[in-house]
Amino acid sequence: MADLFSRTVTRGKEGLLTLSFRPDELYRVPTDDGASIAMGRYHPRGERRFAEPVILCHGLGANRFHMDFDEHYSFARYLARAGFEAWVLELRGRGLAGDCADFNFDDQAEHDVRTAVRTVLSTGAKEVLWVGHSKGGLTLYAHLAKNPEAPIRAAAVLGSPFTFAVQPGLRTFIQRVEPLLKLKYIPTGRVTSIALFGAPPGPLSRYMMLAENMDPEVVRRALANVPANVAGGVGRQFARWISTNRFTSYDGGFDYREGLSKVRTPFLLLAGSKDLLAPPMSVARAKEHLGGPVKFLVAGRAHGFGADYGHADLILGRRAPDEIFPLVEAFLAAHATRA
Repeated sequence: MADLFSRTVTRGKEGLLTLSFRPDELYRVPTDDGASIAMGRYHPRGERRFAEPVILCHGLGANRFHMDFDEHYSFARYLARAGFEAWVLELRGRGLAGDCADFNFDDQAEHDVRTAVRTVLSTGAKEVLWVGHSKGGLTLYAHLAKNPEAPIRAAAVLGSPFTFAVQPGLRTFIQRVEPLLKLKYIPTGRVTSIALFGAPPGPLSRYMMLAENMDPEVVRRALANVPANVAGGVGRQFARWISTNRFTSYDGGFDYREGLSKVRTPFLLLAGSKDLLAPPMSVARAKEHLGGPVKFLVAGRAHGFGADYGHADLILGRRAPDEIFPLVEAFLAAHATRA
């Protein structure tokens, strides 16, 4: 395991909108290809109930704060209070993981996931559980497609689009931002500069969240802390998926969908009823390819929820800690080993 970070790295100036990252332990871990990831470890609060730790992975253009926002909205701390050991994963190229050369989605799916799992197993666990939002779920899909025997006991993915063929306007959007895809980094991290004003009006905000299900103050704090630049290689890979509706490696030689038929890991697929980026139909499509048991749920009023959910609000929505987090906890608990 990599050396423990000095915890002072997370104790910078705390302004009105600034979040702090203070897990029980914090590690920067080198990957096999020369990059690094960061991992924050939360021990169970009170009695440890489950043997398998949970790895929580953020989405595209996001960082560690996505899954560890604050005491109320932190998925990691919620699971720790429920008796799990929780590890917040920050993928390469951002935040505490540090900068690295241009990379693509394949590098993260293969090396970052492998390193994260290996790090957690080095503490004595035999298997891990996984929770991923959006790209955090796609990253696991891709890893398992090439490594179907990876020690993932069960996984919950929230708002992870398995197809991009049913999202209106995405192809047009990709065409408009094509010049940005040539850059080493797409500067999505600059969104932090508008945090005080809240989410800008327009289609991008509607794709990212259902505003009526988000507290405006949470939106401002999220804009100030969560955005991270997207590597050009990752952006180009996503753009090709959207243009071709294929979920393939960067060189196009490996079809991640085809590889999932050998995967026996149980999955929970959760979709927001009004998620424009990952509508229920796009999330559910994974059921056709995964080889193990799959449970699919739609978070919306028509399905017994107190609100309809968009994309980001599956994690940071007003009701998410009371409606979404318990569902994921129950699924993980049903597949975990009692400690």
